[in-house]
Amino acid sequence: MKLNLYKDKNLREEKVDIHYTAMRPMIRQLIDTVRSERPSLSGRPADEDVDDGEEIILDTAEIYYLDHVDRKLFAYTKDGVFRIAGTLSDCEEMLWNYGFVRVSKSNLINIYKVKQLKPDVNMKVYASFDNGERICVNRSYNKSFREYLQKMRRMSL
Repeated sequence: MKLNLYKDKNLREEKVDIHYTAMRPMIRQLIDTVRSERPSLSGRPADEDVDDGEEIILDTAEIYYLDHVDRKLFAYTKDGVFRIAGTLSDCEEMLWNYGFVRVSKSNLINIYKVKQLKPDVNMKVYASFDNGERICVNRSYNKSFREYLQKMRRMSL
């Protein structure tokens, strides 16, 4: 498959043209990706009882990371911590194309919110966010994390 990319600062609206000979799964995935909007997650403030209060729709671009603790899933944003329904695996599958990558058994991080990556002993790396928090990239996830960063870097060029 040939890919042509054109940068034009004078465009009023970005556009994607797809030329194909047959509708294959890869072409369908491209179409679905272009048509889709960024997914959102719903949650409740972590300090509220699960059955009380309103659900809040969270823009995934505002989430620093997701943390699975005691069979509960939490999303961390600049505005607070929110309890999310669902599983970490479901979120990983839904958000992989939007900058979220698994860095440990219990964490997904948003690479677009990472301020600094700092290596540590035993091949561990710490991802620091602008809110002052740090998440460890477990060494067993380090290779896939680096590959994901490279892939996302190529996609943004």
